[in-house]
Amino acid sequence: MIITLIKVKDDGTILYYTLHDRQPLLMARYALSVAWRSGEGQGREKIYGFETVAEMDRKIRSLFSRRIRAGYKLLYSFMRERPAHSASDAEMAAMLKRRKLS
Repeated sequence: MIITLIKVKDDGTILYYTLHDRQPLLMARYALSVAWRSGEGQGREKIYGFETVAEMDRKIRSLFSRRIRAGYKLLYSFMRERPAHSASDAEMAAMLKRRKLS
């Protein structure tokens, strides 16, 4: 999933705000990265970890609605059928078993 929001300030400065789930974390099953920048300036990023998709979904909705209220507009979005780095419990167990055997 990727969502990019944009806002043009009165002075012409363009603000970008992006949410994505493409960066995995070692310590959490699901991850959400939030990146923001002003125009051509250097960006900043924050990464959140979650144990369930529901927790991640609540955070996405919260961040998205906060930015929309602040005047941002949707620039681009892409959704997968399931999060980029989610594996079923059976897949995770099989992967760990293979690693122990090697």
